[in-house]
Amino acid sequence: MCFRPITQMHGCIRNLNVNSGSGYLKFRRIAVRYMILLFTVLTAESSGQQADSCSEPVPNSARRITILTELDFFTTFTGVNYLNGRTDTERNNLYLYYNITMSNKVKAGNLSINSHYFNEFGLRDYRDSIQVVSEDQYTMKNSAAFRIPGAGISLNAAFVYKSQYFRHFEFRLDSNGKSEKYLYTSYLSPGYRNASVGLRIEPTAYFAVELGIVNGRKTKIRNQQIFETRQASKLYGLSKGTNSITEYGLNLIVTIQPHEILKNLYWENFTQINAAHTSLTRISGYKLDINNAFHYRFLRFFRLSLRTFCLYDSVISPKVTLATNLSLGFYLSNTF
Repeated sequence: MCFRPITQMHGCIRNLNVNSGSGYLKFRRIAVRYMILLFTVLTAESSGQQADSCSEPVPNSARRITILTELDFFTTFTGVNYLNGRTDTERNNLYLYYNITMSNKVKAGNLSINSHYFNEFGLRDYRDSIQVVSEDQYTMKNSAAFRIPGAGISLNAAFVYKSQYFRHFEFRLDSNGKSEKYLYTSYLSPGYRNASVGLRIEPTAYFAVELGIVNGRKTKIRNQQIFETRQASKLYGLSKGTNSITEYGLNLIVTIQPHEILKNLYWENFTQINAAHTSLTRISGYKLDINNAFHYRFLRFFRLSLRTFCLYDSVISPKVTLATNLSLGFYLSNTF
């Protein structure tokens, strides 16, 4: 605290000494002196506070609110032209692909709120006006964590949503041997929602592990038409006529925000493992969803990306589905 020297005000004091014998004037003189002293002290205190605010940090940092937003957008456009194609699949086409990743973190003292969103979309347009959606999915995660002082861990509540935005079609041969298009999947058909409560460990700003000790996983088929078009009585663990089913168990989420591991080389990862309570002792009953990517940046706004998706759900298929996408294109980012 800084104090400013008090200057004696001789003129004022001299005027107050007139008729000092009067009790009324004596009382007034004391009151005026007290007011002058109080005004001077308050002025010095205010000056000291202003000086301190410039030279010392603001106390009680727990009251501060920190907001960090990260955005990454990538797109690529490809045109393919065939001359005397060898098969029916070798047709002139245009291919458009993009993916976007957004992360947001709000922190106030021991409380933090985290959001993560990923969306990718790929469209292949053939010369004969046939359009095929090759990639289409979104994953959205919201979580709130309260850090336990001195424990290094946090109490955590998380919600994860995953589905697609557009209708997907596949092709098959009809009774006449001709190719026909039929509806395969659509929005929230299937759709997945996870709600969990557990613990969160965050060793670094870009790496977090969340363990859902109490977890509920809901699978939904909003568009019942896919049972008819796919000629199936059961899909994704749901019987025809059933809109949703919920399983309870454990959930593990690993989130690695894009960060540089070598010069101009970046890594990101989102992994989710879910185990229903009926299959905790059976590894083959676990559900696995991995989205892993490596990015190499060059020429400021260009990037070579290698993205790998790994999916396993014994209800859908007894085998692991692995998809790898190597792409070169334009990107914008406020983190890379």
